[in-house]
Order: sequence, then C-alpha cells, then structure tokens
Amino acid sequence: MQVIRRPEYVAQSNRIFVRSNNFPTPARRGFSSLAASDSIPVTGEEYQHLPKSPLPTYYFQKSLSRLPVPKLELTSQRYLEALRPLLEDEQYSKTEKIVKDFESSIGKRLHEMLLQLDKELKHTSYISAPWFEMYLRDRLPLPINTNPALVFVEDASIDALPKEKRQLVRSTNLLVSALRFLKSLDAEILGPEVFHMNPKKSDTPKYYRAMKFMPTAFATYGSYLFKAFPLDMSQYTSLFRSTRIPQKDIDKLKKSSKNVRHIVVIRRGHFYSFPVLDDQGNVMPVNEIKGGLEAILSDNSPPATHPVGVMTSQERNTWADIREHMSQNNRNQKTLEEIDSALFVLGLDDDELGQDPVTVTRAFLHSDGSNRWFDKSFNLILSKDGWAGVNFEHAWGDGVAVMRFFNEIHADSLTHKWSNTVTSKRPFIAPIKLHFELDAKAKQGIEDAQKRLNSQAESLQIHPFIAENYGKKECKKWGISPDSVMQLGFQAAHFHLFNKAGTTYESCSTSAFKHGRTEAIRPATLLTNEVSRALTTSNWQSRKSELRELIKKCSVKHGELTKNAAMGQGFDRHLYALKIMALNHGLELPDLYKDESYQIINHNILSTSTLSSPAVRVGGFGPVVSDGYGIAYQIWDTGLGCLTTSYKGGKNAEAFADACNKVFRDIGEVMRD
Repeated sequence: MQVIRRPEYVAQSNRIFVRSNNFPTPARRGFSSLAASDSIPVTGEEYQHLPKSPLPTYYFQKSLSRLPVPKLELTSQRYLEALRPLLEDEQYSKTEKIVKDFESSIGKRLHEMLLQLDKELKHTSYISAPWFEMYLRDRLPLPINTNPALVFVEDASIDALPKEKRQLVRSTNLLVSALRFLKSLDAEILGPEVFHMNPKKSDTPKYYRAMKFMPTAFATYGSYLFKAFPLDMSQYTSLFRSTRIPQKDIDKLKKSSKNVRHIVVIRRGHFYSFPVLDDQGNVMPVNEIKGGLEAILSDNSPPATHPVGVMTSQERNTWADIREHMSQNNRNQKTLEEIDSALFVLGLDDDELGQDPVTVTRAFLHSDGSNRWFDKSFNLILSKDGWAGVNFEHAWGDGVAVMRFFNEIHADSLTHKWSNTVTSKRPFIAPIKLHFELDAKAKQGIEDAQKRLNSQAESLQIHPFIAENYGKKECKKWGISPDSVMQLGFQAAHFHLFNKAGTTYESCSTSAFKHGRTEAIRPATLLTNEVSRALTTSNWQSRKSELRELIKKCSVKHGELTKNAAMGQGFDRHLYALKIMALNHGLELPDLYKDESYQIINHNILSTSTLSSPAVRVGGFGPVVSDGYGIAYQIWDTGLGCLTTSYKGGKNAEAFADACNKVFRDIGEVMRD
C-alpha cells in the first residue's frame, strides 16, 4: 500500500497567553463551520447537544497512524545538535563520546527492547504509559507547577447587566454550553478533531461527504488527500467525570460512570453537589440551572475557616496522607466520593478582578486555593465581576482536548446567551451542601497547605510584554515563521541578560498519532546564538543585511525542528523511554543519563508554550525550575506578546520582559530595512 506522506504539521502545545485590549479580535478560525443558529429553544432535543457532526466523534480513531520510534542514530544526532549551543567545547567533546558509546552498546540494546515492546502495543503508543506515570509520580504541588490556566475573553453581553448579576448569568451560560458539549461527546456526535491545513478547501461539505464513504480502517489516509489531519481523541474520555487521586509516591487517575448527573460547586470554601442532568441524563432547563446557582450564591454562610480545597494545592505525599486520614470518617469519605465523581468542578469566587492582566492571571492560576479542587480534570471558574476561565490538571491530557472544549463552549455560550433574559426559579432538585468533619490533624494540614500556597504565590513574579509594531502578517511578508520569530526573540532576550543561550523547551503536540502526547522542540541553535550574540554588539545596525539572512535561516531551522517534533521525530521522548526501559528491567542507568549534559538539557530555563485562540484573553503557567521562566506567548496578525513568570531569588520576569521589548524591536528593525 502506498504511504501518504504528511506535509509539515503545525505545532500545538499546552499553554497560553493573550492579546491586548487594543488588538482586533482574530478571525474565528478553529471554530466549527457548522455553527448553530441563536434560536434554539431551551427545551427539546436540540437544546441537549451542540450541532450534530456529519461524522461520529471517533470516526478516525481506528485508522490513526502509530507514533513512530525514531532511529537511534537520529536521536543521538539530534540530541548532540540541541546540546551544541549550550555547552563549552570540552564538555561537548566529552558528551559526544558518551553518546557514541551509548549508541553502539547499551543504547542499542535498550532500543531493540523498546522496538519489541512497541510491536506489542499496537493499541497505543510507546510513550503513553511512561508519560502518564511521569506526571503521576511527580510529587510537586499541582497549581503553578503543572496546572495551566486559561481565561476567556470578555462577554460583552453581560456588561450591560448589574454587577451583581454578571457572575450568575455568565456561569449559567458557560455551564449549559459545557453540558451540551458533554452530551455531544457522550452521544459521539461531537465532530472529530481534525487539523485542516486550508480550512476553506477541506472543512467543507465535500470533505465530509467523501469521508462518509471511506472505510474507517482507512479514513485517516483518505483525509490526508484533503490535507486534513485527524488527531487522536483518546484523551476526551477523561475530560469529564475524572480526577487525580493523591497516593503515596504515585497518584492514580479515577473515572466515574456515565450515570453521574452532578457537578460540584465551590464557593467561599464550601462545597455543593448540584444535579445538572435529570434522571434520563438530559440537561436541566436553563431556568432551573440558573436557579440552582442563584441558590448557592444566596447562601450567606461566612467563608469556611478550614477550606478543604486548599489541600489539593499541597505536595502530593502530604495530601495523600491527610486525605487517607480524613477518609477514615464516613461522612468525609462520602463527600470526597461526591467530589471525585462529579462531572467537573465549578468555582464561584467573591473577588472582583478588574482589568489588570496580572491580577486576572493569578486568580485563575493559583488564587488562595479555597474555591478550587486542583485534582479535578478541570475547574471552570467565575469571578464576581464576570471573568471566566479554566484551570486544568495535566496528567490525564494535554492542551488540544482542553482547547477544543474551551473554544466550543465559549462560542456556544456567546451565540445563545442562554440565561441573559431567562428568569430563574427554584430547581426541583436543589443543590446539596456537602460537609467535612475535620479533626486537629486535618485542620493543621489545611493550615499548612494554605501557608505553603501563599508562600509560593508570593514568590511568583508575573510580567506581561506586548508589542504592536508587527505580527503574523509582516512575518509572512518577510518570509519567516511567526513562531520562529517568537523563539528567536526569547533566545536573544536571554542572551541580552546573561550573554549565553538558555536551555529552552517548546511543547509540541504529537496528537496526529494514536495516543500521542507531546514532544519537545529545542529552539536554541547555533544560528539563534549567532543572531543573539550579534544583537548585543554595538555595531549590529551596520550588519542588517547579514542579520536578515541569518534570521531567515533561523526560521528554516525552526521549521525543521517543529516538523520533526510533530512527526514524532524529536529526541526527548525517545531518550526518556529508553531510560524507563533500563529502570524497569533493573539495568544500571547508562552513562548518558548520568552525564552533566543530560541534566543541562532537562533543566529548562526557558519553558515556552503557545495555544493561539481568539477565545483566550490571558493565561499562563509557572516556571518548571526554580531559576527559570514560564513563558506563555502568542502572536497575532498585527502584534505579539508573552506573559512571563519567575520566582524571586531565581530569574527576574520583569527584566526578561524589558529585554523582550528591546530585542523584538531590534528584530523588527532588521527585517523591515
């Protein structure tokens, strides 16, 4: 059978940032062209689901290609290439010898063992199980460290409402749209996730008609002919009804049955079980959902003195110990089961956030923890003044699934404005207030968790950088990749501050493959070093022509790295799988993994990621190392920006934002000349 080769796949990643209020809203690319009208009644079958897809949700799942195991010699070559701009000559020569020895001896043996295992895992990918385990073994607290935050753009329709109604109205709208998404997913009428290289040509009735006649065993290959690339949807089954359970040394993921009908709402540290689906599994009428939320918002109970949700922000072994202790009480065990089994968690905050992006980001990234259950697959969060966003746990899945959900419920809630003019009434099944019985040990655990979270949040620095002098349009006019410009700018900013390259990680989705997760792009190269070094010299303006050609070469190289990563041809996941293979078979850890260079490449000073979407106003994540940066970035048609986080005593996010301001201006001057 002829193999249909895919063209370059566009990198997608797990984290995000936002656009300035001054930027025009981008085109709604990525939203389904099969959008519903705004005249759906709030009862009946049409109310229960998003518009039905021409193809079943998992239509392409059977025919997805399997994630390839790269050739060992290519992995060695790519690993050394990524290290070269980071190492002095002596260290590089030492590492080069270690890599060659690894490739010809123990590495070869481990690679053959991995290939054999891969043959036995035809239903999944070689990286899936190790990657799940990697997340679940991590003992770091979830907020800031691993859970990202996404904040929706404002809903202009609620601005005309009294302030005291905005939280109620928007939470109702988003909740109804989230339940419609859930129902469509359960019924398998949610459209398959497909990346269209040219949506105008492939996201069309002609494409869907052709796919309907394609046998499911070959449907993915037929889709390639349209330059439309189906993505893995295995993670979607964990989007709802799932949670992460803390356990000693390694957590577990728990999924509940489809019989679950409730969400859990947290307000002022109190928990409420709120039925949102009826006994037949149908979405409750809008007025009853709104009535239930209004009842919760009307509860005048003072804030909980010991909000249990804060415990989910604690170090994992500590939380596992406290949870096990609390579970010995029957009431606590039932309350925990009610939270664990919920469709998801809705947090209703009392804070008014205003317009400061740093304040907004903090609220959704960490807050004070009292209205969060960070273990849940995701928390849908609403501030008192109507800001809305999502904080999601990362072990179960990546940004592609979350972003699809985020985009869809944003569009659906804006289209229909479910509760803007609907009068609420008391629901026939009222929310039930849940209770914990806390002894001295549990209370002390909560107090310790609160202190730890407050300390980390106080240490976290957040600084935005936004430039409006050029964006995607000009980059394309200059013949360079917008993403390569962003990554080059980060390298140049780091070089400006420290006179050397920084180990850099850019997340890239491998969801074009069955059970693919992510791969790392390593943007620091000898070419980016050359440009960065040149921009720090006093005479760089006399070398604009030379620099312009170098920047174009950087773009070509970055495109190559991106394509390799998206096609499963990076080196990070392969080397990690070989390391796990050695550990699982009781073999001595090879010298490659003991080498200082391996520690350097995995100590990511610049942790970068983007998920462009017109639905995102702001978002971010913390640094992955104490002396690093977390850089969530986006580039728009006429501007670019990033939100940078760092820890006090480590790097300085404000200084990095200032350096970005300089180098992106300089890059623009070079390219415009």
